[in-house]
Amino acid sequence: MFDREEKNFDALIVATPDHWHSHLALAGLAMNKHIYCAKPITRTIAEERRVKAACLQSGVTTKASIQDSCTSPARATTELLMSGAIGPVREVHFWTGTHSPSGLARPVEAQTPPAGMDWDQWCGPSPARPYNKIYHYGSWRPWWDFGTGNLGDVACHSLHVFHDELELGTPDWIAANACQSFSLAGAVENSECSSIANFVQWHLPARGKHPETMAYFYDGGLQPPRPLSMPLDMGMPGRGVMFVGDEGVLVSAFYGGSPWLPDHTLSQPGQKLRGLPGGQLLPESRFKDFKQPEPTLTRCERVDHYAEWIRSCKAGKKSITPVEYACGLTEFALLGSLAERRYSTPGVRSGAGYGQNSRSDSAVVWIPASSDGHVHLPDAPPVASTAAYAPRYWRTSKVLLWDAKAMRFTNDDVANGYVDMPYRKEWDYKV
Repeated sequence: MFDREEKNFDALIVATPDHWHSHLALAGLAMNKHIYCAKPITRTIAEERRVKAACLQSGVTTKASIQDSCTSPARATTELLMSGAIGPVREVHFWTGTHSPSGLARPVEAQTPPAGMDWDQWCGPSPARPYNKIYHYGSWRPWWDFGTGNLGDVACHSLHVFHDELELGTPDWIAANACQSFSLAGAVENSECSSIANFVQWHLPARGKHPETMAYFYDGGLQPPRPLSMPLDMGMPGRGVMFVGDEGVLVSAFYGGSPWLPDHTLSQPGQKLRGLPGGQLLPESRFKDFKQPEPTLTRCERVDHYAEWIRSCKAGKKSITPVEYACGLTEFALLGSLAERRYSTPGVRSGAGYGQNSRSDSAVVWIPASSDGHVHLPDAPPVASTAAYAPRYWRTSKVLLWDAKAMRFTNDDVANGYVDMPYRKEWDYKV
């Protein structure tokens, strides 16, 4: 189609499932077309690096579909954060609900695709799977073959508020934990689908003016602990961001702005609001006289999001949220979703002892425990399995050591296999 229509269009909107993003974006850039791309920009880190390089080499205008980036609520939070009110930031917590059916086993039933749908083409570069409505329409995001899980879906909508400002571009380790789904038949084998609830950690060593920092993501109903400085008449937002600094705490909406207002909104003139337009500073007594900083950052409101890209294309200049910028947010998110996937990678359990990795190709450490949940001593003999006494195992996540420059994990080859994944031969597009 591109070969036939190349001379008939000026710009390309990439709004497909994640597994098609890089193919289409790279094809458009190779034809010197302006690009608007949905987030996450790609499904894998290697794809993200290739797209970023192509964007930087091109002379076209690109924009990422992060509709809240640069809005007044988001900018108010960024300006409040960068005012230094809470001092150097040591921790960033962001959390939200789970937005797609998750924690599922791969369906075994092969169904008939909707009339007129070319299912093989929809799968494209990803592994061919028999059609099942559990994938399409709209529920493809949690499946690793096609999407990047809930974290990959939503993270960019929050990271734009603080990622570059806190220089979070080079974490050196990541770890993840995920819940186990169950049905009446027992544990669900959901290694191909992201879990319902996840907890992800990124570690950032000291960099520039920023101290050693931890970033944490929670979904599926999980939230960070309440800060001790939060009044008892104040509940934690259902989704949001919390910055913990040396001098205080800032809580904002997930997309930026006040956590006590509906998403994407600012307080209206005369409206009484607890906290500030950029968020809630804690403890309240310390910040009772603190004022919201004056606006200094360029704004682009949600209603102008698409028009700003078109104007930028016509003017031959960068948009306010170019794809190469969003690639940085995407890589941070994909490191987390990759750690989630690695945590759930199945392996073969051996008879290794306490504290040893007894699943040779798994990123978890399995510790033998008795049926009542008590962990065995290091020198205890293996647990015997009988009809009345079946051993079970607890697991804990492995820390994945990341070398950003080399684009690889230094301690896990299975995780490296998720950094860049092969395409089906017939769909292996090369620019």
